[in-house]
Amino acid sequence: MLFTAKDTHGKFLVRGDMTFATASQGLKQSSALLKGKYRSVRFDLGDISRADSSGAGLLIEWLRIARSSGCELSFVNIPAPLKAMIRVAGVEGMLPIDV
Repeated sequence: MLFTAKDTHGKFLVRGDMTFATASQGLKQSSALLKGKYRSVRFDLGDISRADSSGAGLLIEWLRIARSSGCELSFVNIPAPLKAMIRVAGVEGMLPIDV
């Protein structure tokens, strides 16, 4: 997973796979963004190429880290397969998803 800044205000494009194989590395890379200089972070997930159930878990963990750091977090452009997993898991209402 790669995180590319879209601007200097906490907007990041997330690229690559959100799978069991990449979740741990993605969490390490992104934690600094959520605990860093930004009061608000927006992850654009439109360039995620593959996701499995660990992708939904990663969104929840990102939210936990952001809240504990006082950072407002939102997600945009969530791929349909990942949205479906979120819905099936019953966590759609707890995630800050922007349409």
